[in-house]
Amino acid sequence: MKSVAIKRNLAVLALIFLMAFPVVAQQTLTLQDCREMALGNNKNLKISQEKVNMANYDKKIAWANYFPTISAQGTYMHNEKQLQLLSDEKINTINTMGTTLQGDVNGFIDPVIQNLMENPLMYQIIMNSPELQALIQDLHHIGAFETLDAIGQEVTKNFTLDTRNVYAGMITVMEPVYAGGKIRAYNKMARYAQDLAQMQLTTEQQEIIVATDKAYWQIVSLANKQKLTENYVELLRTMSDNVDKLVNEGMATNADKLSVKVKLNDAELSLIRVQNGVALSKMLLCQSCGLPLDSNITLEDEKLEDVDVPVYTNQYTEEDIMNNRPELQSLKLATQIYDKKVNIARADFLPTVAVFGNYIVTNPSAFNGFETEFHGFYNFGVVAKVPLFHFGEGYNKIRKAKSEATVYKLKLDDTKELVMLQVSQYEKQIKEAEQRLQMTTEKMSDAEENLRMATVGFNEGMIPSSTLEAAQTAWMQAHSEYIDAKIDVIMANTYLKKAVGNLK
Repeated sequence: MKSVAIKRNLAVLALIFLMAFPVVAQQTLTLQDCREMALGNNKNLKISQEKVNMANYDKKIAWANYFPTISAQGTYMHNEKQLQLLSDEKINTINTMGTTLQGDVNGFIDPVIQNLMENPLMYQIIMNSPELQALIQDLHHIGAFETLDAIGQEVTKNFTLDTRNVYAGMITVMEPVYAGGKIRAYNKMARYAQDLAQMQLTTEQQEIIVATDKAYWQIVSLANKQKLTENYVELLRTMSDNVDKLVNEGMATNADKLSVKVKLNDAELSLIRVQNGVALSKMLLCQSCGLPLDSNITLEDEKLEDVDVPVYTNQYTEEDIMNNRPELQSLKLATQIYDKKVNIARADFLPTVAVFGNYIVTNPSAFNGFETEFHGFYNFGVVAKVPLFHFGEGYNKIRKAKSEATVYKLKLDDTKELVMLQVSQYEKQIKEAEQRLQMTTEKMSDAEENLRMATVGFNEGMIPSSTLEAAQTAWMQAHSEYIDAKIDVIMANTYLKKAVGNLK
């Protein structure tokens, strides 16, 4: 009954522990999984992808320069005063020309009538004739003269233009006919820039793959070293128990016992360091892959008893390197871009020709007199610009552009040499790593045999504990070097693939 109660209590405690500290599901990742997640998470890679998109838009912008541009403009303007074509003095003269003529007529008639009135006979005739009196009255107020004033006022009104509110609109179509080759050069530059952005994206991708591979295999190396250290600690613990028994039986000294304990403490401390190294390395890999830092991940190669080294067949030619290495392609494209800049600099000082057409509408309009109504008209023509003399500006700009293009050609040649040197270094590094792997394989085999013989000798009391400790240390070091040698072979081949532009 007691055992059943104890088991029940243990089950309850385990349930409470699981509720308080839930176990995070373990996630097993392959090298390819890590590469894909790192490529999908990297911010710099996303920036490079946006630069590719920008270059694609620039290409479309450059292509649009082949087609006509259509633009519309509109304006409204309020003026304080109207437009007056005649001076105030002339306007007043025209407005009162009837009154002026009436005054002139009166000035002529009044002396005549006055003379007639001074004659008694004429005075009697006029005074006795209402018709003559009416005629004299009409001569002082001729209606035609008043009409002439009205005509003058109408004339001056037409010479005053109402421009206080002005509206205007225009639609323009412009088509370049010849621009000195600038449009064609811009289109080629845009295509080169698009390819350049893609090459830079590929370079970023390869850098991320190399960094991810390095982090992945570092974890595998540390995980295997952790296994070795755990085995080493277990061996030392077993050895410590055996030495304690031998001390009790008088077959070993306390010095032997203390020596084993010191080794055991060092091994346990090394185990803690390796465990921390594995945890930190996994956190770094999680950060690169976009996973939470506390993710419980296990690498596929970490669980294997031994690191599997693939069979590599690196076949390439110098031409393949020149065509596949993104850095070289980037410099080649940059050289081509600067070659086109020479054409653009030259085009700035060549004639340009364009045709245009406009449709213009205004209010007020002056096509049928002067009317405050909307009326429009169209025009078209050809515009040409011919640079004549700029005191050597164009010549020097072209020379500058040529110098910039030469700089990038020299950089390309220099980079080609450096790339070939880098490839040679990685080829030697692979050979060196393969030789080291062969040597560490033999060394590991010898260390295992040495440890087996030392263990048998120690158990039979034929060799001291220090000899067994040395054999165990040598065994652990040999295994560690063996694992590192295999990873060095893998990474050396990865570096070579990147150097020849064949890393995928």
